[in-house]
This record gives sequence, structure tokens and C-alpha cells, in this order.
Amino acid sequence: MKLLSHQEKYAKGYKDKAFLVHEGGTGKSVCASVWLKDGRDADALVICSKRILEKWKDTLKEWGTKATVLSKEQFKKIAIKKWSAVVVDEADEFGSPLFTKNRSQLSSSLYNLIKIYPDIPILLATATPVRSTPWNLHTLLCFLGEYLNKEKWQNYFFTLEKRPYLSRPAWLPKSDWRKKIRPFLEKYADIVLLKDCVGYLPAITEKIINIPLKPFKSIEWEPMKAFVEEHRNEQLEKEKEIIEIGKQYRKVIVVAHYVQQLESLNKVLSKYRETFMVHGGVKNQEEILKKANETDECYLCVQASLGVGFDADSFSCVVFASMSYKVRDFMQMKYRVRRINNLHPVVYNYLIGGRCDKQIYKTIQLGRDFVPSEWKINYPVFQKFEVIRKKI
Repeated sequence: MKLLSHQEKYAKGYKDKAFLVHEGGTGKSVCASVWLKDGRDADALVICSKRILEKWKDTLKEWGTKATVLSKEQFKKIAIKKWSAVVVDEADEFGSPLFTKNRSQLSSSLYNLIKIYPDIPILLATATPVRSTPWNLHTLLCFLGEYLNKEKWQNYFFTLEKRPYLSRPAWLPKSDWRKKIRPFLEKYADIVLLKDCVGYLPAITEKIINIPLKPFKSIEWEPMKAFVEEHRNEQLEKEKEIIEIGKQYRKVIVVAHYVQQLESLNKVLSKYRETFMVHGGVKNQEEILKKANETDECYLCVQASLGVGFDADSFSCVVFASMSYKVRDFMQMKYRVRRINNLHPVVYNYLIGGRCDKQIYKTIQLGRDFVPSEWKINYPVFQKFEVIRKKI
């Protein structure tokens, strides 16, 4: 077992407070394993997604490292104790704002541990440290013992604004906050890109495929329901295009936002070749994903929000039948097929069925989460209702 150059420093007395922002596929779990092994694994803890518990245990065993591995859900329920070290995988999931009403139970659990035992060695690992707000990074830095002034942070990244849909002014992120946050990330994080680890990156091809649809008019009065109805309608007829793509590739990952769409795709595609399906309601996800990666020819249908923590490097084609609304989900899904030990050319296909698909794709490509309620869609029924409401 040989360490890559970007991993070697973690086995040689690396600092006790570590923040790994390493691109997906570069081997963060190996960095964490050798970091723990360097005198920190007497009674260590690894917190990860429930779906990859066994994968983490296998990696630790491979590197001769001892640690208790718990899912995020298990971690929230256990009593606070002083661990010899803590590794937090996909740390961005712990990054809800600590000092607002939006603070999550997960963030609180880790924060309470750090407050009581501030000297515990801790390693945060994530490929996507900032999700939807500058507070994400502020929270992660608190876990590392870097308590940046809350008021200064707020004034630098936010502005107090009035919005029609808000009852009172609110602190909203400034338009350039993602650019302004980069220097903070570079100061506190160890950033590693896949291109930094290898001499050559195989080609990536991205294709937009427009799917013709019949005209559609929503009869819903409420805008969000109308959007979902229209977006679901845009998913019709995409199976035909996926089947055509499948004729060019032995193995294809098909990504979809809706569970109902996944189940429909699974039913149709399974007539052509072996098909695997994973969504939030499937229990043995890790087993299915592993089997799909080892199979010579198949379709793998995956819910768009589940692109974390599995290897799919035997696939060279990904079809986004419908996309997640979150940038983080999209990036994580793309990482699955580009793993450092098995790099090869990859094709990403985006099936665009109408204006909803198009707007989601456009927003995600700009690096922003898509929020349906903030997209002004002119539904005739809703417009008529608005006219009546204003008269009243």
C-alpha cells in the first residue's frame, strides 16, 4: 500500500486540527486513516454517512488503523466523551449556521463535543465545504477552534435587505460572496484537486440533449405545486433517449431527482440489461452500489441527492435525466466516476425536457442552488389569482 504524494504528509506528524478540502476521488479516507494511525487512534471516532459505514471500516482495517465508526444519526444519540481523535467525513453536512435559528441537531452535537473538549484532535474532510451560505465555512472553522468574529463575518458577507416575500428585513448573502470567501478557504484548508495528484487527466465530454415535449399547461393555483407538476411532465419520454445512449456504452449511470421517475426508469431499462436502483427508500444501498460497480454491463439508476461516498469508476457514462436542486449533490455525483486509481474518459449527458429542466441546469452550472420559489414562472392560473387577490 503506497501513499500518494498529497497523502504522505498526513502520516508524518500532521497538525491536530486538519481541514481537508480535497476534490472527490482523491482518497480523503486514506489521508484520514494514516492521520489517525499517527498516534491518534487509541480511542478514535469516525463519523460518516450510514451508507458507507462498512466502506470506512474496510479502509481503516486496510491501513491498520483503529477507530469506532458511527453514522451521523448514531453520533447525535451518543453521550459526549473525550475521544483520542475525531474524523468527520462529508463535514459540510455539519455546517449549518451555529449562531442562528437554523442550527441543526447535527451541528449542535459536534459543537457541544468541541466546547467541552477543545483539545481533541479533529480532522474535517469534504470536497464541498461551502454549500448555500457563508455561515457554512464559519461553522466548520469553529469546530477547528478558529472563532472568527460573528458580526464582522456577517457584515462582510451579508447585507440587510427587504424582500416582498419577507415580513421584515433579513441578512442575505451578497452577490459576490462565493468569490470573497475563497481567501478564507485557502487560508484555513488544505486544498487538493485531482489534477494536482496525477500527471494527466483524461477527457471530460458534456452533452446537452433536448427532449421534445408536447405543450403543457398547469392547472395548479399554487406556484410551487405548478412548478413540480410541470417539471414532472418534462421527465416523460426520456427513457427512449437513455436506451439510445445505452447502445454506445456497456455501463450507464442514470441520475434522477424523483423516486417515481427512478422506479419508472428501472422498470423500462431492466428489459434491456441488468439494472440496479438506489434511492432514499432502499435499505441495502452500499451492497447494490458495490455490485453495480463490479458488474460488466448494466444500468445504475441513482437518486440525484445520493451522490456521496460510493465508487462508480467502472462507469464512463452518466445521464442526468433530472438534476438535484443542489450544487453539492451535482458535484458529488460527478465525482463518483472519476477516482484517482482508475481514471478514464467520461461523458456527462444532460437531458433537458423543458424550461424547468433548463433553469435548474443553468442555475447549478452557475454554482448556485436552485430554489423553485425564487424563480418567477408566469402560470396563467396563478396570474389570474394574483389579479383577484390584489383587487380584494
